[in-house]
Amino acid sequence: MNKCIDVGREGCPCALAEAGSCLVCSKIGGGTCDDCSWQGSCIYTLYEQNGRRIIDQRREQLMNIREVRTYRPDFQVFVVEADRGFCQRAQTAGAYVFVKKPEEDPWYGLPVSVLKSEPDKGLLHLGVCICGPKTTKLLTQTSQLSVRGIYYNGLSGLQTLMDEPEQTVVYGKGIALAPLRNLLDGGPRTAGRLKNLHLYADLDKVGYDFFRDYFGDLPVNAIEICDFTQIDFRKIDTSPRNNVYALSSPYYVEQIRGNFNENQPLVYPVYGNICCGEGICGACTHNDESGRTIRSCKTVK
Repeated sequence: MNKCIDVGREGCPCALAEAGSCLVCSKIGGGTCDDCSWQGSCIYTLYEQNGRRIIDQRREQLMNIREVRTYRPDFQVFVVEADRGFCQRAQTAGAYVFVKKPEEDPWYGLPVSVLKSEPDKGLLHLGVCICGPKTTKLLTQTSQLSVRGIYYNGLSGLQTLMDEPEQTVVYGKGIALAPLRNLLDGGPRTAGRLKNLHLYADLDKVGYDFFRDYFGDLPVNAIEICDFTQIDFRKIDTSPRNNVYALSSPYYVEQIRGNFNENQPLVYPVYGNICCGEGICGACTHNDESGRTIRSCKTVK
């Protein structure tokens, strides 16, 4: 059985089921239940009970901007108001949303990792760096944002983590550090997966003030501010008892990954040209070594 990040969550069965391409339920695609190992509510039954139509998809909603924190001319954090339930779902490792200006067409929506969620205050923090036309337009907004979500597959490798590692090593660069905050706020189980934390942080493009505001609660002896261009990644600790997080661009993820064997627990951002988050646009689709179609925004790895 393929694993889908959205199975059993809100919006399941999704648009892939309507197209006969559900990642979990083979019967929806004309097969049988023989190879089904899903232990939750039967997806096929839910699909039939809903008149062979998809459950309502995630919808855009307008969120008021409470505060805009400008850390650099090309980087700022939007603090927006959201309901408690939305914030609770956003407080999940790997959570992200699609964001755009309210008046823009849907294709201006861009995926933004949840930087911090505060359910008790009804606030969501979203960090955005300028990297093209979508982000350039977004950084001019001051009153409201159009937000669609929550989506959950922003990080790959979470399933491989050890609950009690000897050490946790995090390599974080720029705004790719954003998912770390949700990991730190994730409760006892996530805390165990971050045991004996050592963070190597490259603050290029975001600056020290941003790091202080969102990660200033980490113990000083757990942090090393550095320049990734000066690190010899061939000398990093490759103990198989370490949990390793490579929160950076694909270039540095590959530099880090190249030092470990394939069984090493390694978490890294899902870089798959994600455009819709629903598995329907094909932008993040590729085939693995066995020829199986992988939809990066939906398939759990």
